[in-house]
Amino acid sequence: MKIHHNSEIDYLSIDFRDELEAKSKYEDGIIVRYNKKGDVIGIDITDSMKLFSNSDLMTLQEACDFLEISESTMRRKIRANKIKFTKSGKDYRFKKSEIIRVGG
Repeated sequence: MKIHHNSEIDYLSIDFRDELEAKSKYEDGIIVRYNKKGDVIGIDITDSMKLFSNSDLMTLQEACDFLEISESTMRRKIRANKIKFTKSGKDYRFKKSEIIRVGG
């Protein structure tokens, strides 16, 4: 099995078998690839980050857009402990419920 993710175009490809594709079927952002016998040989997922991301979390930019405030204003709120957050490396993540609470 081979797995390949192209982050530039947000595309995930999973090859179960290294065979020639005879046909494919596309539905809801998922492409299922078949060999000439009709066996599944792989799948491709478009917009993969959207499919696998935690939809309960927002990035700094998403939170700023939702609250209609600048990044610097949001960073001041963070430093003043007026908003709860988590960090993933250098990136801030906010629960949607927290952003709604702050905005309300």
